[in-house]
Amino acid sequence: MQTSTSAYDNAAYIFPSFDPDSQMRLRSIVLKFMSMAKSSLELQFYLSLIGALITAAHLIILTRKSMRKSSIVPIMIGISIGDLTTMITTVVVNCFMFTTEGSACVPPVSMFAFHIFWLSAVVRDLVRRSSTWLGVAMALIRYLMIKCAAKPEIQGISRVNFGFTTVVLIYAVSTVLSIIYYFRYDLVEEGTWRPMQNCTNIPLDTIGSIPIQKPSTLFTMYNGLFGKTYMLVNGIFSKILPCILLPPLTILLISVIRQAGVERQITSIGPRKSRERTTGLVIFMAVSFFVVELPLGITLIGQVACTDYGYL
Repeated sequence: MQTSTSAYDNAAYIFPSFDPDSQMRLRSIVLKFMSMAKSSLELQFYLSLIGALITAAHLIILTRKSMRKSSIVPIMIGISIGDLTTMITTVVVNCFMFTTEGSACVPPVSMFAFHIFWLSAVVRDLVRRSSTWLGVAMALIRYLMIKCAAKPEIQGISRVNFGFTTVVLIYAVSTVLSIIYYFRYDLVEEGTWRPMQNCTNIPLDTIGSIPIQKPSTLFTMYNGLFGKTYMLVNGIFSKILPCILLPPLTILLISVIRQAGVERQITSIGPRKSRERTTGLVIFMAVSFFVVELPLGITLIGQVACTDYGYL
C-alpha cells in the first residue's frame, strides 16, 4: 500500500520527536482511535438532543420562585445551564465534525461556519469546567451548612444571593481560561477544493477554500512552552484538582449527616426527609463529576507529556 506524502508530513508534524517509522505507527494508532471516536459521534448527537430536552425541563423547575430557598438551588441552576449549553454545543460540534473537510462531491464548510464550530468547542470547554467547579462548591457549601448549622457566621452561605455570587465568580474565572483556549489555534484557509469529475450534485466548475486549524504562534513559540504550560495548568485546574477535592468532600458530607447532632437540629420528619434528599442529590452529582472528568484530566496531562505542543 502506497502512503501519500501528506500522510508522512502529517505524521512528522504531529510527532516531530520520533523517527519516521515510529511517526507512521503512532499516526496509524491515532487514526484508528479517530475512526472509533467518529463512529460514536452519531450516538452522542442523539443522546445530547435527548439530554438537552430533559435538562431544559429541569432548569424550568429550578428557576421557579418557590424553589429559591437556599444557595444550593442557584448553584444547581448554574450547573443545569452549563449542562444544557454543553449538550447544545456538542450537537453543533458533531454536526461540523463530518462536514468540515468536505468530500469528493461535497464542499467543505465556509470559514464563517468553521468559526462557529470552534467557538462552540470553546464554549463547551468553558461550561464544562464551570459545571465541575460548581459541583465542588455545591458539595462544600452543603457540608458547611450541615456541619456548622448552629454558627451564625456560617448562615450567610445558605442564602440564595451567596449561591448566585458563587456561580458568577466560577463562570468568570472559567471564561478567562477559555479565552486563552480560543487562541490555541489560528483558523486559516489552506488549499482549494474542487469536485471530482464524476460528481453530479454540484457544478464541476465549483471552487471552494478548505478551512483548517493551525496551532497558533502563541501556543508554539519557544518550542511550545506556553502551549504546554497552559494545557498542563488547564488539565490540573479544570479536571484533576476538582476530582481530587470531590472524594474527600463526599466522604465528609456522608459522615456529617450521620452525626447525632444533625438529628437533634431537625425536629420534623418532613424537613429531615427533604434535606436528606438534597444531600443525596449533591453526593450523586459529586460522584458523577468525578467519574466523568477525571479521565479527561488524565488525557490532557498525557497530551502534554507525549506531544511537542501539548495536544495530538
